[in-house]
Amino acid sequence: MAEIVVIGAGVAGLAAAYHAKQAGHEVKVLETRDRWGGLLDHFMVGDFRFDSGVHFAFSSNDQFKELLKQTDYLSHKPEPYNYEQGLWLKHPVQNNLYPLSVADKVAAIIAFIERPSQTDNHDHYRQWLVQQFGEVIAARYPMRYTEKYWTVKAEKLSTAWVGNRLYRPSLDEVLLGALSDQTPQTYYLKEMLYPRRGGFRAFLDPLIPGLDLQLNSKVVRIDTDKRYVEMANGNREHYQLLVSSAPLPELILMLDSVPHSVREAAESLWATSAALVSLGFDLPQAGQHLWFYIYDRDIYPSRVHAPYRKAPENAPSGHSSLQFEIYFSRHRELPASPDALVEHVIGVAEKLKLAPRSAVKVTDYRVLPYANVVFDLGMVARRDLVLDYIRQCHIFPIGRFGLWDYLWSDQSYLSGSRITEQLDML
Repeated sequence: MAEIVVIGAGVAGLAAAYHAKQAGHEVKVLETRDRWGGLLDHFMVGDFRFDSGVHFAFSSNDQFKELLKQTDYLSHKPEPYNYEQGLWLKHPVQNNLYPLSVADKVAAIIAFIERPSQTDNHDHYRQWLVQQFGEVIAARYPMRYTEKYWTVKAEKLSTAWVGNRLYRPSLDEVLLGALSDQTPQTYYLKEMLYPRRGGFRAFLDPLIPGLDLQLNSKVVRIDTDKRYVEMANGNREHYQLLVSSAPLPELILMLDSVPHSVREAAESLWATSAALVSLGFDLPQAGQHLWFYIYDRDIYPSRVHAPYRKAPENAPSGHSSLQFEIYFSRHRELPASPDALVEHVIGVAEKLKLAPRSAVKVTDYRVLPYANVVFDLGMVARRDLVLDYIRQCHIFPIGRFGLWDYLWSDQSYLSGSRITEQLDML
C-alpha cells in the first residue's frame, strides 16, 4: 500500500508527488498513458519535435520560478499577431486597428465611444465584450474567435474565466492604434520561457527522479470506503490519501453510489477538444511570427504557432515547423476528416504565405481529447457541487481538469504542490 496515490502524471500530479515525497511520504503515481507529462508532453514526427499545443512558461510565483531555473531555457518576448481577411494586425486587435480601411476604423471607433457603460453586471460574455470594446470590434474579433476557440457563441459563456486575458483599452489607446502602427506592447506578459532542449516537458524533468511512476495504469474504479483504486488490468492499489487530476466527469464515473444531482452536474461539464495538425518544412523559415490567431470562419484553425521559433532544437538545422489548432466539442463537430484537415491546413499555409506546399516534409494529425474547460452559463455552480462531493469522499482534486478550471501551467503546478496542506491527514 502506498501512503499517497496520485492519479495522473501531468504537471499537477507530478508536483503533488514530488512535494509529498520531499516531505517524506511514500507516493505512487498512476498514469493512463505510456508517457508522463500530460498536456505538457511533446511528440516527435521524424526529427521534428512538437508540443501538444502552444506552451510557454511564466509565473510570478517564487516556487514555480525556482523549478524553471533548474532548466536551461530561452526567453521570448510575447509579440503575437492576428490574421483576418488578408490583413495582419498586431495583438491585441482592439489596440491595433491601423491596417483596416478608414471606413472600418471610423465605425469601430464610433461604436467604441458609444459602448454601454462598463459594469460588473452582465448576463453573459457577449454582453461583457460589447461593454469593453463596442459592438463593432466585439463582433468582428472576440465574438468570432469565441465561436472558433470555444465552439459556441459568446452569449453561451460566462465571464468567470476572463481575468486579465483580454486587454481593456482606453479611447486614447484605440485612437493611437487606429492612426499609427507604432503602438506599445500591452500583452499581459513581458517574458515567456521555453527550454533550450527537450520541448516544454523538460521543465518538469527535475520532478521525476525517485518518483514511483506507474505508466499504462488506467484507473477505472475507486472504492472510497476501503480506500483503494482499481486499474483496467485488475490490479488494486490501496491508499491513505488519494489525489486526482483526472477530469471531473471521468472521476465521477469511477465512484459508486454517487447522488443523482452530483452525477447530473458532472455530466453537464464539458471541455473543448483540439485537433492538432503539425507540419515540418524543408526551408529555414516558415511564417514570420512565433504565434498568431486567425479570425476567418472559412479557415478552420484558430491558432498557429511555430515550434522551431520556440527553440531551434525543435526542428532539424535548415528546417522549420508550424502547428495548427482546430477546436471541436460536443456542440460542434470537426468540419472534415483527418486527411481533409491536413490538406486544408497545407492550403492555409500557402494562402497565408507561411510556406509553399512543395516545402512540406512531414505532416501529423492527432487529437487532444481535453483542451480547455468551457465556462458555459451556470458551470461554476455545477462544478462546485461536484468538487464538494469529491472532497467529501476524501479525494484531493488538482490540475486543470481535476479542478475543472482555466489554469495555466504554473497554476496547475501550484494546485499539486498544495498537497502539503493535506499531509497532516496521514
